[in-house]
Amino acid sequence: MQKHLTRETPAALGLQHSKVRDLAWACFAPPMIQGQQAGIATADFPLTPTRAAWLQALDRDPSSLTQWLNARPATRLGLYFEQLWQFFLQQDSETTLIANNVPVREAGRTLGEFDCLYWCRRRERPVHLELAVKFYLGYPTPCGDADHPTASCWLGPNTIDRLDRKLQRLTQHQIQLSRQPAAQPVLEALHAAEPLREILLSGQLFAPAAESLPPPAGYNPTLPVGQWLPLRQWRSTRRGHWMIIPRLEWLAPVRAAPTGHSVQQLAAQLETRFGGAGRPQLLAALDENGDERSRCFVAPDTWPNLQK
Repeated sequence: MQKHLTRETPAALGLQHSKVRDLAWACFAPPMIQGQQAGIATADFPLTPTRAAWLQALDRDPSSLTQWLNARPATRLGLYFEQLWQFFLQQDSETTLIANNVPVREAGRTLGEFDCLYWCRRRERPVHLELAVKFYLGYPTPCGDADHPTASCWLGPNTIDRLDRKLQRLTQHQIQLSRQPAAQPVLEALHAAEPLREILLSGQLFAPAAESLPPPAGYNPTLPVGQWLPLRQWRSTRRGHWMIIPRLEWLAPVRAAPTGHSVQQLAAQLETRFGGAGRPQLLAALDENGDERSRCFVAPDTWPNLQK
């Protein structure tokens, strides 16, 4: 059996190409949430020396990865994350990608879609893998609803997405698709009947900088909880050079950014972008080489302004 490398290895590999670094982060960084439900595993692919060597070779010649991504350009972070995983599963020596994004329909209605179906050579079984990457901001005031009256309030930047709702959908709907009667002919046609079930929810939580907010149950203790700040607080307390991280670049840390802005310069841009409302923006603090030192979300001063 190959020796496993440490969980810090994706960053320590020194990968240069941004898409290869995103691939390493997507497939080998620790999951955000783990251990949600009996019979449903958290996907775990150790970064072995063989896989590290594969990433480094891909970094020298990323053409196969870029061709894969360019064939279906993603406009959403979740789709980009799925494409990185699909590439890995069809390249790795221990797996074969059977199919991805396979819909299941019944009486003209779509019941759901398999994110990934793959064959695991080690277990000699097909696997149904559901994937998600999320970044949530903590809000100290309870915002549960009738179905989740005590839910932790971890909100997506748009405030519609919520961690508790995403976990419920993953565990009670998406990963249960292989148990639906309508899914059985689809699985049999793909030679993937009775698959094992796995979930991977990656990403990070960001707590309000001014308050202590404990992470929710199941949050991976090896991951730090980041911070988010209202624009007014960020402008008055932060120094140095910063940049807004484009949404499709939220995965791996920023490296060799061409430019950064002072806090006052970027605050002016954010005021214009927010327009008194708008969504929080993910920012990176840059060192003298343009590499990310830290990241945080900066929100409009009125965010989240939840409607009760």
